[in-house]
Amino acid sequence: MQGKPATEAMSTPLLTTKLYRPPAGPQLVSRPQLIQKLEEGLRLGRRMTLVSAPAGFGKTTLLSDWLHQTDRPATWLSLDEGDNDPTRFLAYLIAALQRIDPDIGQTAQAMLQAPRGASQPEPLLTTLINDVVATAEPFILVLDDYHVIEASPIHRAVSFLLDHLPPFEQGLHLIIATRADPPLPLARLRGRGQLTELHAADLRFTPSEAEAYFNETMALALSAEHVTALEQRTEGWIVGLQLAALSLQGHENAASFIEAFSGSQRYVLDYLTEEVLNRQPQEIQEFLLQTAILDRLTGSLCDAVRIGGSQSPSVSQGEASSERTAVTQRTESQQVLESLDASNLFVVRLDEERCWYRYHHLFADLLRQRLLRERPDLVPELHRRASRWYEREGLRSEAVSHLLSAGDFERAAHLAEQAGWPMLARGEMTTLLGWLTALPDGVKDTRPRLGVLRAWALALTGQLDLVEPCLVGLDLQPVAGEVAALRAYVADLAGGFPQAVEFCHQALELLPKDNLFLRSIVALILGTGAYRTDGDPQASIRALAEAATLGQTAGDVHLDVTATCTLGHVQIMQGQLHRAAETFARSFQIATSGGKAPTLFIGLGHVGMAEVLYEWNDLDRAMDHARQGIEMGERGESVDVLQAGYSYIPLAQLYQVRGDRQKALEVLHKAEQLAQRCNQKHMQALIVAARARLWLAQGNLAAASRWAQASRLTLNDASGYEREFESITLSRVLIAQGRPDQALLFLVRLLTLAEPMGRIGRVIQILNLQALAYQVQGDEVQALVALRRSLSLAEPEGYIRSFVDEGEPMAHFLRRALARGITPGYASRLLAAFGESPPAAQALVEPLTARELEVLRLVAGGLSNREIAQQLVVAVSTVKSHINHLYGKLEVKNRTQAVARAQELGLL
Repeated sequence: MQGKPATEAMSTPLLTTKLYRPPAGPQLVSRPQLIQKLEEGLRLGRRMTLVSAPAGFGKTTLLSDWLHQTDRPATWLSLDEGDNDPTRFLAYLIAALQRIDPDIGQTAQAMLQAPRGASQPEPLLTTLINDVVATAEPFILVLDDYHVIEASPIHRAVSFLLDHLPPFEQGLHLIIATRADPPLPLARLRGRGQLTELHAADLRFTPSEAEAYFNETMALALSAEHVTALEQRTEGWIVGLQLAALSLQGHENAASFIEAFSGSQRYVLDYLTEEVLNRQPQEIQEFLLQTAILDRLTGSLCDAVRIGGSQSPSVSQGEASSERTAVTQRTESQQVLESLDASNLFVVRLDEERCWYRYHHLFADLLRQRLLRERPDLVPELHRRASRWYEREGLRSEAVSHLLSAGDFERAAHLAEQAGWPMLARGEMTTLLGWLTALPDGVKDTRPRLGVLRAWALALTGQLDLVEPCLVGLDLQPVAGEVAALRAYVADLAGGFPQAVEFCHQALELLPKDNLFLRSIVALILGTGAYRTDGDPQASIRALAEAATLGQTAGDVHLDVTATCTLGHVQIMQGQLHRAAETFARSFQIATSGGKAPTLFIGLGHVGMAEVLYEWNDLDRAMDHARQGIEMGERGESVDVLQAGYSYIPLAQLYQVRGDRQKALEVLHKAEQLAQRCNQKHMQALIVAARARLWLAQGNLAAASRWAQASRLTLNDASGYEREFESITLSRVLIAQGRPDQALLFLVRLLTLAEPMGRIGRVIQILNLQALAYQVQGDEVQALVALRRSLSLAEPEGYIRSFVDEGEPMAHFLRRALARGITPGYASRLLAAFGESPPAAQALVEPLTARELEVLRLVAGGLSNREIAQQLVVAVSTVKSHINHLYGKLEVKNRTQAVARAQELGLL
């Protein structure tokens, strides 16, 4: 049916008729010179062809005829005013490209479905271009009726596409058909020889083409004199010639008819249209007028709209498609449409099955003008009937548009309320805002939910300062829960985490239990806010688990994945590295369930997995996940502090460890720019502190000291989780400056807060720094006490980099710990990560790698190969390979012998 999605992966209902290439009509005049010019653009590898001329010059007909002649693959998109919504435009663009290759745009679809996915289209378009380049052969994309596009973001998106398209032989050739030159980089394309152009002067019929049309196509047997007169009167204007031919079919005296009109094109058009319409039977005239309000025509829709015609059985949503109904039932309206098509009465077929049609745009305009002039009282009822048909078909967007045209604002407002939340979830904020703007204030004032929807649309498009004004003067009591959720979302984006949590609790008390969408958003905000404000992992875990459950129940994979990934980050904070790895692995499965392209929020999972793998010293795999996380974040333009900020920190650490100091700083600089653009103050502070850590690792104490002074951190700041990362960094700087006493003041305060809340990951870092601070003081006893506690907490989860990154001072203490028998097996593993060969390792033919030691520990724990593979998120074959290496290095033949030998060597 018309509203059937063009691709199941898209959540936005698409009108498939917009993707049909108009069939080549039987009454065509061959135009080889123009077709040769179109072919020339492809042969020269140009990026674009512009066909720009007023209505009625045969733009669509020429392109359709050419594409039916050429053997090159081509796809078509007919645009309308509703496509000024960037999300809608991009959804149709992807759907059009997928008619060439279903694999094109899989990632772009996921990006588009993310909140604000269309607000920054460049990353999405980049993935599309990459997909296009990967297609088997170059193809043609036609954007018809581009003049209806007025939205600047769409013009910018098309400009980006044009600037980055490869030559035709490596990708696609874009053709734009329009009534006026669009605001695209045409001058630049001309200057580079990348543009083919056809304008009105090119498209006008020449005298010989006019003669061929009248005498061969229309069989009118006009004299050369009469053809010349008509060609001159119409100036080769194709629609004028077509109307003249239709009128001449009913005149015996061609000369008198030709003398009867002259003047401007507007006059000729009016005159000839009246001639054509007045010669039609009354029932056909009535059909044309009553269906003129429709952009696209099919039998069941026309039956539903017409007043006084026969009515076909209504098709309720979920029954047979309207396309099939029109073909099999052959209603009265369907027969009329086929008859009009056969008579060439300005009806354009939209498919090969002769099911869907549209009127020529100029003809439709004139029909509508006549309808308004002669039957203005009929117009609202026709629009209402059309809206009911579209509503039955599940196409609420089209239904609302017809209701607005009918002036039925109450019904339009009712449907807008019903459609609003799904539209926000799909990112169609522009369309929704357009509806709400069109509704009178009197209607909106009595429906506070419309004000809330408008405020949400503004918030999701980043216009936070306009949110509260939308709510002024409304009775918010019936929508108090929705308003509280909205204010929580805005406060969370603005960095007001305590206020966000407060609004979340209000929302949960007020929202209905069945409002799964908003309740899941609220739970997610609570899950992140619980440890941003209180640093309470358990409260965070409860909220995030609820958010994931609600997301699953609501069928919202984005919320489910986001909540699951955020839960993994909280588990990292708790020091549960293995559980976190399992959580991230589960998030990858959720993100790819159903065979769809993974949601971009899975970037959070890649970032978390990178942190875990980095801590386990698996640097290559950590680098892969860190890069994937950043790529996903940049595609979705996420402003989430975890994805947009933390994703760069592990990557910077990895570059630092690999010795690329400059690249490490460049990564953090890019992160800081993103934080500034998103106005995320908290993220900016984190990134600047991370840079100070890099400076320390690079020996630039002066730069790190300048940061410490500029931070103005005090002991009171160390009392809150929000600035814990900065306070730990300051402690590092103080130790490096030879000020261990002040560092210990901070560290003791930090430890007393982190330990009771179960933030074991931070506790390990703090204890390691305490050991180093005591070492600077010369208090080796206290240093070893702190290190012993740290090792006992870190060993079960296999922490490595938290020790190795502290450098030689930590290696010194690990040697002392080993000498005193403190966790000898674990201390030996850590020293091996420093590149040393501890006594146990010296007894081996070849030292065990960090990964082999990890596998050995799991073998000793009794895990099977499959269970080890799941734990480490690797293939079973990889586990078998590690175990075989273990057997060789330990000089044993089975698991029992391996565990016994490892215990003998102090490796376990």
